[in-house]
Parts: sequence; structure tokens; C-alpha cells
Amino acid sequence: MTRRACERIPSSLVVKFHQDNSVCYGIATDISEKGMCIRSGICLPCDSKFNLQIPLKNSHLEIPVKVRRVEKTDGFYDTMGVELLKPTKKYLKIVNSFKIALKTV
Repeated sequence: MTRRACERIPSSLVVKFHQDNSVCYGIATDISEKGMCIRSGICLPCDSKFNLQIPLKNSHLEIPVKVRRVEKTDGFYDTMGVELLKPTKKYLKIVNSFKIALKTV
């Protein structure tokens, strides 16, 4: 069995991305320093690269990602595993805050 490089942390972060001039939304169901799992009504093909946006209080955080896998639920592709190509310090702070919150539960 292979182990992940980074611990997955459960989350419910709203994320946003664009496809064919349309804005798409999803929920990051788990996050880590190197990737995340996104549930969305729209899944992009494996190896697709795009900028993922995480809405913040007064702005948004934009991170380039690459789709590593897509999964079906009930016959529909609704889950993407993405690799973060250039995680920002701000994103890593978000992950750390989730880790801290998880330890206090």
C-alpha cells in the first residue's frame, strides 16, 4: 500500500474555476499541502491544468493546479483529485489552520 506524501485534512472549502468561459464551483472535501479532492458538477479531464480560486473574505486566492484523477459517483464524474503546482504561503497557512482546528476537536 502506498502512503500519501502529505496528510489529508477534511474540509468544506468552496472553490471556483473556469471552463469554456463558464464559472464552475466545487467543494474541496479534503486538502493537503500538495493537493486536494474537489467535488463538483463539472470535472475537467486528467492532466488538465487550470487556475483554482479559493474565495476569501475580501479577495480570492488563485493557485495553479493539475487534474491527477477523476472519479464517478452513481455514474457521473463528480470528483477531481488535483495537484497544486505552486502552493502559495497563504494557501499553506490555510492548510495549517485546518490542522490546528482538527487537533482541538
